[in-house]
Amino acid sequence: MNVLEINEIGKFIRKVRKERGLRLEDLSDNHISTATISNIERGVPHVNKDKVLYLMGKLDLDLSEIPQMMDKESENLESMQLKFTAIETMIKVGKVARALTLLSGIPESMFSRHQATVHLLKGKCYIQKGDWKKAERELSEAIRLAQQDPSSQKTNLEASIYDQLAYCRSAQSNWEQALKFVERGLEVLREDADRFNQIKYNLKMKQVVYLEKLGRVDEALKSLDDLWGSIPHIQDKDVVLNLYALRADLFRRMRLHRDSVRYAREGIRLAVNSRYFNEMFKLWTTLGSVYTELSNFDDAETCFEFVLELEDQISDRHELLRAYCSLGRLYLLQGKTDQSREILEQAIKWGKSLKDHWQLNVALLLMGRLLKKTGNLSEAIKYLLQAVLVAEERQFYQNVWLGYYELADCYEQLGKVEEFREATELMYQAQRHLNCEESLFSSW
Repeated sequence: MNVLEINEIGKFIRKVRKERGLRLEDLSDNHISTATISNIERGVPHVNKDKVLYLMGKLDLDLSEIPQMMDKESENLESMQLKFTAIETMIKVGKVARALTLLSGIPESMFSRHQATVHLLKGKCYIQKGDWKKAERELSEAIRLAQQDPSSQKTNLEASIYDQLAYCRSAQSNWEQALKFVERGLEVLREDADRFNQIKYNLKMKQVVYLEKLGRVDEALKSLDDLWGSIPHIQDKDVVLNLYALRADLFRRMRLHRDSVRYAREGIRLAVNSRYFNEMFKLWTTLGSVYTELSNFDDAETCFEFVLELEDQISDRHELLRAYCSLGRLYLLQGKTDQSREILEQAIKWGKSLKDHWQLNVALLLMGRLLKKTGNLSEAIKYLLQAVLVAEERQFYQNVWLGYYELADCYEQLGKVEEFREATELMYQAQRHLNCEESLFSSW
């Protein structure tokens, strides 16, 4: 009886015990303890073979029946994997309620073998609904169960769960914790398990995203360079397109606009005739932003007009919100104040509903600038105070500084000396949190 057999036998014993409604205490006696039974069920390799046979005898299980039971279990496993694939597809296309119903209807006899996967899928359901607390609760339970189940290591399930936890935190603009979850996912990833390359490249790609969000641009670019050579081996086209979008955006932040345009256009060419709308959307949004920064407003508007054509195809509402903020800024620079206000009002509404604190903060700052530009100083102050509040709560110190700068300008124009002095003092306090003066203006 080797380690693999003990592991499989332990699963069958647990399954039979659960089906019969027996507790560990119901099977323990002077010859076998509850701890030993638990070790057998978990496939602990050092368990005495005689103890295993003794426990099987108590359950009227015959060792010779195990191969047949394993074949049957293999068929059941394939059926469950098919069911899980169908449920995951439903989640992706937005049929979350139906997916949750199917997950709740899984028989207890099958649920006990796939608890970690069920909780992972429930977590994905709540992610789709934007209920981050429930999502993280389900995913945390999935982690706990995956760590107890040796079979989950064969599928790199734990790494996949950390990937989803990272997304939850990033959606709440907690990029520091998102990065930690990604790094933990890479730590637990097993090269000898299923989907190794697929999960690795996805986690590495997100590592670049979160480093960039944290302003660690040099580290992000280095990680991206390390990953870039693997592109020919990456089978997931959405990951490849995301890498092009990231490279374009990083070069944009570094003011290397020519390189940014080149990679954005290369990515767009790769995306032609594909249905990777989210990735295509990112590429066009980045290209539009680059043209905006180059004051090439006509080309920028062409990009954003195409972006809006894709709006109904986009499942990632955070990317849509980012595009609206970029378009609102373009209209502001063009002097199209009515269009800018309409777009930014929608962006603020989405930012609040999605709890996307970064884009909400950007939209509020832009709205404040717009109102200041049109002479509505009192109304501008209301939006700028909201922007500062969000930025301070999330420690977006660049935008705290920018918010107080805009407020100081408003107060000076209104002749409010005390408020002006207070705003400039708070600007100084925000500046102390920043590493260098150049970072003050990067978000603009």
